Amino acid sequence: MEENDDFNNDYNDNEIDELVNQFKEAVDVKSPRFFDSDDLELIADELIARFEFFYANEAVELGIRLYPKSFAFRILKVKKLIMELKLETASKELDKIEDEFPPSAEFYLEKAFFFKISGKDDAALPLLQKAYEMEPENPEINFMLGGEYVKNLQFKKGLQLVIYALEEDDVMEEQLFTISYIFEDISRPDAAVDFFRALTDQFPLSKASWFALGLSLGWQKEFEECIEAYMNVISLDEESSTAYFNIGNAYYDLQKYEEAIHYYQETLRWDENDFHAMSGIGDCYLELEQYDAALNYYHQALDIEPNTVDAIMGCITVLRDTGRESEAEAFIKKSFTLNPQSFELLFGILPYFQEEEQIEKLKELVRLTIEQVDNKEDFFRYFTSYCCATADLRKMGIDILEEYLDNEDLAYAIPYFLSALHYLSGNSIKGHEYLQNALLINYNGYRVFLALSPELGKIEEVQRLIEIYRPN
Repeated sequence: MEENDDFNNDYNDNEIDELVNQFKEAVDVKSPRFFDSDDLELIADELIARFEFFYANEAVELGIRLYPKSFAFRILKVKKLIMELKLETASKELDKIEDEFPPSAEFYLEKAFFFKISGKDDAALPLLQKAYEMEPENPEINFMLGGEYVKNLQFKKGLQLVIYALEEDDVMEEQLFTISYIFEDISRPDAAVDFFRALTDQFPLSKASWFALGLSLGWQKEFEECIEAYMNVISLDEESSTAYFNIGNAYYDLQKYEEAIHYYQETLRWDENDFHAMSGIGDCYLELEQYDAALNYYHQALDIEPNTVDAIMGCITVLRDTGRESEAEAFIKKSFTLNPQSFELLFGILPYFQEEEQIEKLKELVRLTIEQVDNKEDFFRYFTSYCCATADLRKMGIDILEEYLDNEDLAYAIPYFLSALHYLSGNSIKGHEYLQNALLINYNGYRVFLALSPELGKIEEVQRLIEIYRPN
């Protein structure tokens, strides 16, 4: 939709808002109103970007009815379906477009995006290469293809394409964080440092490049250079509160707590409600054994965001370190009872309760968490993985999991989790029984089962059962 991108530039944000509101009003009152193809395309694209899918669907379908030979509205339909995660329908629509329209770079670009969302990343690269062959000067294609080359460890190729994209369209700078994520996914912080150093050499005034370099140096634990990178971000944008915060983190990792406090406070100068910075100051005062000051900042963070896990853990640590065990336990229970919690807090607190005499208290916290989390399968998967570590935790895990055996929503997952804990506890009879049931109910779940502990894949009986129950 190159034409639409150019057309967008003729409108400011207020004009786009007005155009979108006119369309939504016409839909709401069911009053026909004419929009030319450019206007309608812009409206549909904007509504998709805003996740207003009801109105987006109205705009796309109207465009298809009025302009049936327009490729743009068909590809917008695919975009909308992908954003709605209606991937099967999106796939069918892509097949229809491929049959009805000549090949285009934009089609290959959208199909590549579809495969990435579908978890089929390997299929994206050849499609992006086709798109590049058709439009080698398109900045978006260069950028996306560059990212795929990075993912495939072809760093020089990827760098050349990303540099070209940034030279041709500085809006691409806003997407540099996606390249950072790729380096994180492939666990190559060393290559990330080289990549973003090259970008800062090429674009010394690119805030996003310096920021990405700071992140990469932090992963590498090169904290002094990491600080320098973020200082460059601040020289380009003194209001970048995140840069101040990340400098604070780097000084904290260097055990320079006074300097860390200064930069966390600078963060608060630009964003007075940054509860992470407040918690960071609390952590520094904790390390300096200034416990009252630490508690003060932890409570400030919790006043803004009651579920700040770091601040909750900080309060517990202060209370424990100052011999206030009963206060610590009361605070823990209050944290779980009063506020809906993710299981991030539970796993943060688990180390405090691993002693045998504390297991019953831990069970109580687990039950409180289960009542509040939405995705119970994810919870039990992480919980089981954690419980694999020690005999006491495995025993507790079995007790908790058995309470949910009759839960219909979890029937396809719990037997796998119980099997894992029994096998690792040396009870192969129970492990066998649960694994057999699990494979019958949900064969493909065995991959999650094996991922719980590397020891499970080494058990010959486990390998044999997986093979026996493999569907023909």
